[in-house]
Amino acid sequence: MTSHLHSPIHTKIARITAPWMFAISVWFLVCQAILIVMWVDVPNLRETTTQAHAEDYVLRVDSTYLGMWFERLAILSMAAIWPIVIIESIYHWIIRPKSRSMRWFHFFTLMFCICPSLRMCARSYEMHGQLWLPVMSWQRTNKRLRRRLAQHFSVPMIGIALLILPVLVTEFFLKEQVAQHQWLRIALHVGTGVIWFAFAAEFILMVSIAEKKIHYIRQNWVDLAIILLPFFSFLRSMQAVRGTRLAKLAKIPQIAKLARAYRLRGTALKGFRALVILGVATRLFKTDKKRQIERLQAELAVARRETRLIRLAIARLEREIQEEADDEAEIAAGVDDPGSHGDAKLSEKNLA
Repeated sequence: MTSHLHSPIHTKIARITAPWMFAISVWFLVCQAILIVMWVDVPNLRETTTQAHAEDYVLRVDSTYLGMWFERLAILSMAAIWPIVIIESIYHWIIRPKSRSMRWFHFFTLMFCICPSLRMCARSYEMHGQLWLPVMSWQRTNKRLRRRLAQHFSVPMIGIALLILPVLVTEFFLKEQVAQHQWLRIALHVGTGVIWFAFAAEFILMVSIAEKKIHYIRQNWVDLAIILLPFFSFLRSMQAVRGTRLAKLAKIPQIAKLARAYRLRGTALKGFRALVILGVATRLFKTDKKRQIERLQAELAVARRETRLIRLAIARLEREIQEEADDEAEIAAGVDDPGSHGDAKLSEKNLA
């Protein structure tokens, strides 16, 4: 009898909703990257390049139409996605059993409600613990999948992380050009956003398929720090920025407080970039080890083929030697038989 949990209707719903939930989770992560750029990277870059007073800077940020449009788009999108993820979580809470074996599924469901981007690669209990990935469809989270995804992500992630180098060179050595050309500032912001998004997406995916999640987080703490550092920077400086804007309306000068907030953001971004560079070095080191393993495995495969060919050659030679020995034995037996037959005839003749 089919259980209520794995009834066809729940399985069908899981199959239909998986691609859509993956898409909106990725878009939520994109919106997070946009807000990281707008609330952390944009203020820091303008403060660094223009060396303007904090009060003038606030006026410019408030009057930037393009930045405000992206910020509103991200906030509205996140506000629309959150209820969808919460409704799905409530649905899963209702249909799934409340047993001890299900505690991790319910815990992750709660985490999805807090941060919907974590829903991106969630395992489906209705699909027997499988997760849905683009192109690959439903996959079991085994060693084979982890090895495939690690190989696919290794080189592209190193390339994306190396984008931090032109960002650093442009920002620190071409300050005048950055201040004069808007397209250059946009390119720097896009580069920072792409780096953060790539690290966050890969980390969420690899944690989702990891068998021992805490162990994976400990091994990849640099990636986690790259993801969380801009968030901490924004949260710690948000109170100062909010207080300064309110103080501005009340005509109370608090420029020093706002300047401390901007310095905090600048320090956080420096730490973010340093961690990205450290992540590149770590990935290169890991990639070298993986390449060594691949090379040794290829050499082992060649050695096995050569060993097999040598064994076949030895077996063939042994067979030929045995055949030659058998032929010699037959010849020797044939030579002995005529002599004995002739002696028998001679004996019969003498008797006669």
